[in-house]
Amino acid sequence: MPDPAPWQEYRRVARKQGVAPALKLLPTACRDGAIAAVPAGELPAGTEILREADLPGGAVAFARGLAGDPAGLELVWVRLGLSQGLLDECLRYLGERRSGEESLLRKQMIQDCLASALNGQLAVEADLLADGSAAPARARYLHQCLSDVDRKLLGLLGAKGFLAGGPGEIADVSELLASVHEMGTT
Repeated sequence: MPDPAPWQEYRRVARKQGVAPALKLLPTACRDGAIAAVPAGELPAGTEILREADLPGGAVAFARGLAGDPAGLELVWVRLGLSQGLLDECLRYLGERRSGEESLLRKQMIQDCLASALNGQLAVEADLLADGSAAPARARYLHQCLSDVDRKLLGLLGAKGFLAGGPGEIADVSELLASVHEMGTT
């Protein structure tokens, strides 16, 4: 069997293991003095930490003064994996919740929201597979699509979506990754 494409691994690791393990896989581009996100254990001494998030899979730190940040569409693949992990969490959570005699997953409004989110994820994946160009405007558009999908999914988790270290913080860190990368391309 041939080796899987790197993007498949980025997405799989992000979906199953979390943000920090996925960031370890990504190639980086040099931007001295810029803000970057890295697994927290890989920070050099004296680094100015702007935000740290203790997430499943390991802590992630946003810091100034690092020499690199995730480059290109690889970050979109990581974010797609994180979004798919969020969808998995929604399905688990809603499958355990009941309204009357039936699972919340059987409610039409819930199904509509899940279908809309899945459609958004599939549209991003199809776009990534159809065109390999890494134009900044295209990456920005795909990042925005994923942020919109994640916000829809978080609404299905209710208060669980706001727990520190939970699905909401993962989605927030994912969106921050896109913002930091965008700052470096402008």
